[in-house]
Amino acid sequence: MSAPTTTQALIKSQHALDPWGRNANRDRLEEHKQIAAKLNQEARDNWDNEAWHRQVAADLASSLDYGFTFNNIFSQYIQTETVGEFDRVILRERRGLKVFYTSRGGYIDESQLRTEQWELPRDTLGFHVSEHIDKLRADFATQIGELATLGEARMETEVNRRVLTLAQTAIPSTSPQYIATAGLTATILNTAIRVVRDALQPDGRGPVPVTVIGRAAMVDKIADFVPQFSPIANEEVRQRGFIGTYKGAQVLVQQQYVDEEGLQYINANELWVLGGTAGKFALYGGTQVKSWDENTVDYRHYRARKDIGGLVHHPEQMIRIVDSSVTP
Repeated sequence: MSAPTTTQALIKSQHALDPWGRNANRDRLEEHKQIAAKLNQEARDNWDNEAWHRQVAADLASSLDYGFTFNNIFSQYIQTETVGEFDRVILRERRGLKVFYTSRGGYIDESQLRTEQWELPRDTLGFHVSEHIDKLRADFATQIGELATLGEARMETEVNRRVLTLAQTAIPSTSPQYIATAGLTATILNTAIRVVRDALQPDGRGPVPVTVIGRAAMVDKIADFVPQFSPIANEEVRQRGFIGTYKGAQVLVQQQYVDEEGLQYINANELWVLGGTAGKFALYGGTQVKSWDENTVDYRHYRARKDIGGLVHHPEQMIRIVDSSVTP
């Protein structure tokens, strides 16, 4: 395995820093400063070397892909697959096979198979930023480190926003899977979990895994249902503030995401009950990153893009609960 480049080392050390600047990380902070100084000098020495800029772009792409692999949360509650850049993702379900009783040696009736298939639509997401060359050369380490961190956060946010929008489109307010209530109750949640669990997987081999996910304002309400169950569940609520499972369903607190202007877009009054095979999401290949200088002005550009796709093909495995007593 080859040694990491200075850019890779800088991004790795930046991820390892304590964002609150606590004293326990003084050694890491000093190491980060040394790597940053080395990268700044390397940038000045190689600024006219396009091969070096291509390597920096490749390092940035690796960092963005790492964020997709390890930092995003949508793969916890919807089937997710990473495929080749030019692959097509086809969902196929075969039904119609019947089993008949007959006497020994008797004729077995014939049944006809039918196939349903869907191809995941494919879209591209990305960002494009530019900065004055003098500013980059003055402190390249800070600029590229912030670009890597912000790029990971923004692309992760947009993927999760796409999953949320996809789910909301599949379950509009007119859907039988949409529940409007003025207060979440155990009866409502229990019924939603039962409905989703009873929706069998397409191949009929068993019940789907169930996940309950929402912002803390909704998930905290579930803790109010727990005291009627067991001392173990009560202790879990006391220690963690919420329960990890409820009625056999995994319970997840959805962190808030904000857009590029800092505006929240995940409503606090929505709770989702999701079956594990309600939909499918795919990431196509790795992130593509390019960087270049403009010919007429002294600006350098960085552009990153990635192909994604997703669909909901079993909305019956989803319940959307909207509580009007909670501020969105």
